[in-house]
Amino acid sequence: MHKELITALQNQIQGEVVYDAETLTTYSHDTSIFEIRPLAVVYPKSSLDISLIVKFVQDNKFNVPQLAITPRSGGSDMTGGSIGQGLIIDVTKYLNQFEIDVAGLGAHVQPGVFYRDFEPKGLEHNLIMPVYPASKNLAAFGGMISNNCAGEKSLQYGQMRNFVDR
Repeated sequence: MHKELITALQNQIQGEVVYDAETLTTYSHDTSIFEIRPLAVVYPKSSLDISLIVKFVQDNKFNVPQLAITPRSGGSDMTGGSIGQGLIIDVTKYLNQFEIDVAGLGAHVQPGVFYRDFEPKGLEHNLIMPVYPASKNLAAFGGMISNNCAGEKSLQYGQMRNFVDR
């Protein structure tokens, strides 16, 4: 355990840094067959927090070789992409806001928004994100974008990259 390192990170961000045994065990798994125990789980409250975490890792990676960043949203990745031995950055706790732009036929979505929460609001305006993975009840937009998800409607509508503006 690198308690001083964890404390130093907590003092630099507004979000939370958690490293109790239960949390670390939970975040040691995704839906893959792999298991990797992280040093800590970080719940950033803003994009500034994420920038500060990246800088913190850059400044400390030589002292702690396993210090790396693994982003995580829904944890529904089946290849082990949302687990790692460094810091797990879970964006679903605080970075989970979205706004539907009915006139522009789009939305502004933070990475921690779950598809299951987004879909009903879009349907209220007869709008839908046609690209979704089979795990749409577990998936969040951060993972959907980073994995360029494609679901059952991808032949007709394309992959996630076709729906990301920035």
